[in-house]
Amino acid sequence: MHVIIGGAYNGKTEYVRRLVGDQKVEFCTMETAAMADGRLVIVGLLDWLRQTEMDEAQSLQAVRDVIEPDTIFILTEVGRGIVPFEAEQRELRDQCGRLYQYLFAQAIEVTRVWYGIPQQIKGVK
Repeated sequence: MHVIIGGAYNGKTEYVRRLVGDQKVEFCTMETAAMADGRLVIVGLLDWLRQTEMDEAQSLQAVRDVIEPDTIFILTEVGRGIVPFEAEQRELRDQCGRLYQYLFAQAIEVTRVWYGIPQQIKGVK
């Protein structure tokens, strides 16, 4: 599994498109991943967490269920040290952080894309 992380609109999707080249991949969300066919590129994990009625354990299991060795996750960096005022937003940030930690631990490769510049932070260079 390969995790790509970076800020919103920092070039993550374009990086993945260059990375996979002519390979057949399917960009999907957690809602559509089960219906997808082939290599998955999963986007919108934060939005899915925000909208799902699953608890933290259920959402972690749902993510585990879609992971294949060639799955790519495109993740939006959350927080950057800013603590939200509302308790619900703090819980979302914390849950997202724990899920991202799981994905990073499981990933063979992790790449941060910052304003279009990829930086390998885990895996083969």
